[in-house]
Amino acid sequence: MHVITLTLLHPVQLTPVQHWTFEDSPVVKVGRSTDNHVVLYSAVVSRYHVELRQVNLAWELVSLGANGTYIEGKRVTQLPVRDGMIFRLARSGPNLQVHFGRPENLGVKRLAEAAKVPVSVLAPFTSTEDEDRTQPLLKAQTIVVTDSKTTMDMDTHSGQPSEGWSLQQDESRIGKYQEIQLLSQGKVGMTYFGERDGELLLLKTLNPDWINHPQALALFERQAKMLRQLNHPGLPRWRDFFRIDGQPFLVTERISGQTLCQYITDRGKVELKQAIAWMIEICEILDYLHNQSPPVLHQDIRPQNLIHRAHSTSSYQLALVDFGSVRGLDMDETSAAYLAPEQKNGQATYLSDLYAIGTTLAFLISGQHPHLFYRQWRQDYRFSPDLIPGLQPQLIEVLYQLTEPNPTDRYQSARKVLAALRSLF
Repeated sequence: MHVITLTLLHPVQLTPVQHWTFEDSPVVKVGRSTDNHVVLYSAVVSRYHVELRQVNLAWELVSLGANGTYIEGKRVTQLPVRDGMIFRLARSGPNLQVHFGRPENLGVKRLAEAAKVPVSVLAPFTSTEDEDRTQPLLKAQTIVVTDSKTTMDMDTHSGQPSEGWSLQQDESRIGKYQEIQLLSQGKVGMTYFGERDGELLLLKTLNPDWINHPQALALFERQAKMLRQLNHPGLPRWRDFFRIDGQPFLVTERISGQTLCQYITDRGKVELKQAIAWMIEICEILDYLHNQSPPVLHQDIRPQNLIHRAHSTSSYQLALVDFGSVRGLDMDETSAAYLAPEQKNGQATYLSDLYAIGTTLAFLISGQHPHLFYRQWRQDYRFSPDLIPGLQPQLIEVLYQLTEPNPTDRYQSARKVLAALRSLF
């Protein structure tokens, strides 16, 4: 009898969240599609991400996902499985631990030893994860690991003081907010789902390691003050800003729906007319942002930050979320393909947001990541829309001007982009 157990680990503590045990199964499949043995729903998890295969008396891990599989920070494609091994789906996805045998008495200590992390480091946070307001985390064979984001807006009130900030599992609250559950965590920030006075909300904060990072804290707070003034149907509405022992929290409404990354992954590329209609909405939002005084830059336009609303009375099908000045400290290679060259060098302007309209539109109409459409140009690479199959010459011309490496060669305002997109019909 061959028994193998997979354990989903809490993203902060690395403590067990759920176990799956398989007996006499030669292959264990992990991914987002519902026909996997372990289903983890997240934008960074591929439909078929990892397989654990039994080879004679041993097991091997085979990575299938486009975003890769990581062990101790290194991307792997195929390797032998050892008892207690922890692997991560994508750079920012869920962590899973492998055990040979059944999950008896798997606690913090054993998991910490396998991960080579001191138990004391794992102790400060406890929470669960959730994606949809009516669905708890622990379901039969499905774990929901959402990548929902939030903008940063500001109002002030005082949180209750405590001896070091912590989230208690039995209380599940942060300040005045209840039913707190962890939604997502990156290198720099964390996003929680919470409730207050019957309203479902998102709370965003910095990771504890970044609270004393001057640049991250300054960007976080400056953006919060700036975004407080915004009021547009295509943006999440701000609710609150507060601190608990120096830890800043930003609170906004939660917008229910799929990211466009999830939408395309599930359904495939969309018709050109639909894609352009969506980008027209985003251009209208950018026109509003760029005409603030001073102009407000988004700095992270990409499908992961565009929410297709599930149910809404808003006149906009999409919501633009997760302004990127703080996240820029944690930019990965997947995100970089959407960015203008000057933004990669830390010199973003409102024209950088317009560049990302072009690469995002390319993703929507091709269903393929935009890094596939870059090629050598002079001394560097540039986005080359003529590499996308089946595009009309007029559309190629618009995409070229949107993604010109030199900002002065691009469309010079969101309104000019709007006019160019509307001219395609």
